[in-house]
Amino acid sequence: MKDASVQAAVEALEQQRCDATVAGDLLKLASLLDDDLTFVHSAGYVHGKSEYLSFLTEKIKVHQIVRPQPLAYRFLPDTVITTGHLEQSLVRRTDGSELNIRALITEIWVKREGGWKLLHLHSGRLPD
Repeated sequence: MKDASVQAAVEALEQQRCDATVAGDLLKLASLLDDDLTFVHSAGYVHGKSEYLSFLTEKIKVHQIVRPQPLAYRFLPDTVITTGHLEQSLVRRTDGSELNIRALITEIWVKREGGWKLLHLHSGRLPD
């Protein structure tokens, strides 16, 4: 596994994940997520793949995702761990209230037969 080419691939997939989330393109987003996804939100919610996609459809609309600095990468056999800051602008679908979240996230990407998939994302809010 060549780290530079793997990093470029995962960077591109992470950008696609962010773009699909903002666009509400759940088919594209689903294709990037591993079937065994664990998504831990900064508010403490924990979702699997189907629950996460439903959460985006029913509860939250993501308006913007910004990475204020590049992600850090760690390479293991068939696994890439990324860590970095994330800023998001969200709207609750239930009442229209807006949320701005600054968080530190860790992601685990795994190589599957069909390519790299996001297996795990854990988000922790940064203090204001």
